[in-house]
Amino acid sequence: MIRRTAAVVLCMLMTAAFIMMTCGVIVADPVQEKQEELERIKNEVQSIDAQLEAVTEQYNMTNLRVEQTRASIAATEQEMASLTSTLQQRKDILGKRIRELYKSGNADVLEVITECRTMDDLMVNVDSITRISGNDVSIIISVVAAREDVEAAKGSLEAQKAELDAAVADLERQQNQIEGELQRRRNAMAGVEAEVNALLAQEEANAPPSAGPSPRPPSRPIPPPPDPPPYAPEVVRVAYAQIGKPYRYAGSGPDVFDCSGLVMYCYAQVGISLPHSSYMQARLGVPVSYANLAPGDLVFFHGNGHVGMYVGGGQYIHAPHTGAYVRVNNLGARRDFCGARRII
Repeated sequence: MIRRTAAVVLCMLMTAAFIMMTCGVIVADPVQEKQEELERIKNEVQSIDAQLEAVTEQYNMTNLRVEQTRASIAATEQEMASLTSTLQQRKDILGKRIRELYKSGNADVLEVITECRTMDDLMVNVDSITRISGNDVSIIISVVAAREDVEAAKGSLEAQKAELDAAVADLERQQNQIEGELQRRRNAMAGVEAEVNALLAQEEANAPPSAGPSPRPPSRPIPPPPDPPPYAPEVVRVAYAQIGKPYRYAGSGPDVFDCSGLVMYCYAQVGISLPHSSYMQARLGVPVSYANLAPGDLVFFHGNGHVGMYVGGGQYIHAPHTGAYVRVNNLGARRDFCGARRII
């Protein structure tokens, strides 16, 4: 009887344990589930933002190349118009001279002139026909040279236009890629955007200012930079005035910005012209080590694909990403810091 009772009790205990374990598996913690979902979405959004920033800055750089090529085409077209005008003037002079030779009955000279197709043809004939006067030779040479100048300019113009077509096609491709990344971000953040943005902001805000970034060691030591320029405080003041304005790709102010557009705008207010590209901005000025950073210096991240402005105290101002606003963050929160430049 005692054995039977013990067996029954043991069975009940095992059943209770099984039920508790089963319930533990079936009944999930909704708070934990939400936290895990937000963490997953946050990581996905950060990955998309990094890709989006890189493509946006490539777009900005390609846009600069398009503008430069268009300016070069305009200059070449102007040069070609001038060369064509010169050629026509010299043709008119040659035509007048040919009419004079025709009237004088100088058939040999006319035959030489009409057979010339290139500068080399002309020089061969001129060397063998001494009856052409020096003045006639100069006229003919000037026409042939002007024609060659026009042909060279025409070839250059065609090459520049082909380059422009390729750059515009590249620009369209990059723009489509940006739009695709933006849609991916919207899809990832659908329904939880406020919570994800709050997590991102809290994570950056909680990073200690003293925690320095972990850049890869430079290939050679960076020498001490020159003192900050006198306009640095004004640039920083302008940057602070942009806080709260929304991010927009390819934005350059005064109401919306992307990362390089914000830096470009701030420096433009003190008369300094910078290109609208973080990659190109990273080539300007002089390099600055992390230890020597001063307010107004440009700080770069993930392979120069993102840029901000150092404002002192371990902080920097930047336009973070789509859905965010220009803000101040701790530089120590960034583990992808890759260098800094001082514009002088």
